Amino acid sequence: MVKQFGILGGGLAGLSLSYFLGEDSEVLEKDSSCGGLCRSYQHEGFTFDMGGHIIFSKDQEILDFELELLKGKVDRHFRNVSIWFKKRLVKFPFENGLSVLDPEDKFDCLYNFLENPQRPQNNFEDWIYNTFGKGLADNYLIPYNTKIWKTPPSEMGTHWVERVPKPSVSDIVKSALGVESEGYTHQLYFHYPKTGGFQVLPDTFEDLVSGRVTKNFAVKRIVRKANSWIVSDGEQEREYNKIVCAMPIFDFIRALENAPPEVLRAVDALQFNSLIVVLVGLKKKSTLNRLGLYFPQMDLIFHRISCLDYYGENYCPPGCSSIQAEITARETSDLWAMSDAEVTRETVDGLAREGLIDKNDVIATTVKRTKYAYPIYDIDREKNLDIIYAYCKNEGIELCGRFAEFIYYNSDGILRSSKTVSARMLEKAN
Repeated sequence: MVKQFGILGGGLAGLSLSYFLGEDSEVLEKDSSCGGLCRSYQHEGFTFDMGGHIIFSKDQEILDFELELLKGKVDRHFRNVSIWFKKRLVKFPFENGLSVLDPEDKFDCLYNFLENPQRPQNNFEDWIYNTFGKGLADNYLIPYNTKIWKTPPSEMGTHWVERVPKPSVSDIVKSALGVESEGYTHQLYFHYPKTGGFQVLPDTFEDLVSGRVTKNFAVKRIVRKANSWIVSDGEQEREYNKIVCAMPIFDFIRALENAPPEVLRAVDALQFNSLIVVLVGLKKKSTLNRLGLYFPQMDLIFHRISCLDYYGENYCPPGCSSIQAEITARETSDLWAMSDAEVTRETVDGLAREGLIDKNDVIATTVKRTKYAYPIYDIDREKNLDIIYAYCKNEGIELCGRFAEFIYYNSDGILRSSKTVSARMLEKAN
């Protein structure tokens, strides 16, 4: 029997698409479990995520939808995060915590924000200097962004900078004088599952589309057949009237029979970072009393840590705490080639060196990796995506999700995309 909609990929995008599209859809997932980047794991009584995920949004409709969907499953928290700078806690975002800096650093940030000659804006680095000034740029924004993206900001575009709020003069002056102000107010409070980790969100969708998900189906070949599509994993085949790519665009385009050379070249030119997550379980309660820390220091392997006991007693064994450290890497880099043991040692040593843990308190460690984590907004990204998008539109193929659309979505952005894509598909089908 030919299904109307074939959804290739069982991450949050694919599962929510099936929810919105209804019974005449099927999700094909290559792994034995769904969830994609939203997966969570358990290790020796500790629960952790594949990255730092929380539920928040400026999109009130989507936020209300998420909270209704997860009613009774989540708690509300204050987003208490800081930047670790010169072995002190600086309020996040950095421009809101200037009062705790050394006088020379405080002057550098404040003076160069107020006296900020504008440069021609051709890339992300130019945007950082033009928006924040040399002091804030050199002390935090340039090193942190270089570290997380593994790409010089001068080689990145500016199509994603709406994610970064621009500080006002009054907020910067208040910050330097020690007058409290808040940045990123839409993130000030967030929701998170009471137990089970962030995977509760995709699991909830999976329960709602039960019977419409086929797992262990790795899409290897996609062929156009008159007015339908044949999708194969090398052994089985499925036939659909319409298909949606909710899987990494790299693997999707390579599976398409007769994809044009220019489209293949455009896909190969897209850049992305992979992610390594290290869990460090500790035999005593944390004294950090916050959700997480950001690290611009180049001598530390991780760029961010999350303190998972912040979510409550269900995330650690009694009397314990844990740290989830995130490390971005290019798949071809020496960093990615490091063994799990080496990555763990570097992480634990770095945390101990900064005085954030005592190595004698470590009772459990484990490592998880994912190939596709962060799309990089390099200078040529828009040009390459234009080629890919135009081809998919011409073929009647919809794209949905972070690595299908190659957009740095959070979970709310994915749900907004899946709702928009499904509405468009249902309208065309009718």
